[in-house]
Amino acid sequence: MKRLVTVISGFALVAGLGTAATVDVYAATKAPAKATIVIRHQVHGCHSWSLNGGTYKVALTARIARGGTITFTDNDMMPHKLIQKAGPTVRYIGGAAMKHMSASVKVSFPKAGVYRFATRAGEDYMPMKTIGEDNVLQLTVTVS
Repeated sequence: MKRLVTVISGFALVAGLGTAATVDVYAATKAPAKATIVIRHQVHGCHSWSLNGGTYKVALTARIARGGTITFTDNDMMPHKLIQKAGPTVRYIGGAAMKHMSASVKVSFPKAGVYRFATRAGEDYMPMKTIGEDNVLQLTVTVS
């Protein structure tokens, strides 16, 4: 989410001139070099994922610095394969297929750009009842 902050010069305000400047705080903050995403099982929709311990969602948006990494960990009841849908080529450290619970893969982002990912879920390790259609996990990563 972009946030704009208006900064009012204290001296000008006292003098009655009231000058103001607008700063784009989102663009001014440095993108992190590392992030983590955890995939989990849930009853409604089968699975979701979380960025850096945040809320579990079906669709995530992340920012990362050029050359940075995201570590994906599969804590779901089924294997997941990370699929790159768009963006410059990434480097996988480990395989893109997370074949068992707690399996992980680290992805390195060598170039600036917008990357899009999804996962392809495999068969459940054990039978689990879920409600509704299985979620299709989606991720957009902006690298700067």
